Amino acid sequence: MTQPVHKKFEFGTVFGDAGQVTRASAQKRSYTPEEVETLRTNAYHDGEQSALARAQLAQAQALQALADNAHLGLSSLHEAISAHKAACAQLALICAQKIAAEALNRFPEEPLKATLQALTHEIDTAPRLIVTVANPDAALQGAAREAVALAGFTGAISFRSNAAMSAGAFEVMWPDGRAEFDPERVLNALDTALHEALAADHHHHQAAAAVKREA
Repeated sequence: MTQPVHKKFEFGTVFGDAGQVTRASAQKRSYTPEEVETLRTNAYHDGEQSALARAQLAQAQALQALADNAHLGLSSLHEAISAHKAACAQLALICAQKIAAEALNRFPEEPLKATLQALTHEIDTAPRLIVTVANPDAALQGAAREAVALAGFTGAISFRSNAAMSAGAFEVMWPDGRAEFDPERVLNALDTALHEALAADHHHHQAAAAVKREA
């Protein structure tokens, strides 16, 4: 039986007892065409992978920059929209105030008439009404008497003057109840409600934007 031939294992570099190099490893200086092709293919693949990785990194950075800029632009746009909303709403409120003031100046008795007509079931059996306004002139008293008559009121009605009241404001009192109206107070309440609604809307959009950023 023929024994296999074993190749003696050799280190490329041989060191002496003192640790000095007695023989350096020989570098391979010639390659077969197949080895050259393999080295070339591997080098090309490594370069291609490196270039692809750099391209993907650049793409990711560009997308992140676009996202950041888009978010910044949307935030600025939302701020502009919120400011525009507030300005439009404030302008509408001012216009309504001017229109209401002019209407009350021309027809100061109308809010009182509308209220007395709406109080039909509350005042129809009352023995007496006391109406307090800024200026209970003849026109207002006539309008009020007509309104309570249409409401079925048959009792007595008296008028009092309060110069501190604004135009269109009034107070109606009867034994079982009381009704009042102050246009300035109504406008102040509308202004407060408007600003609270705008603030809530702005907070909602900010909270939604924060959630999107975290996501």
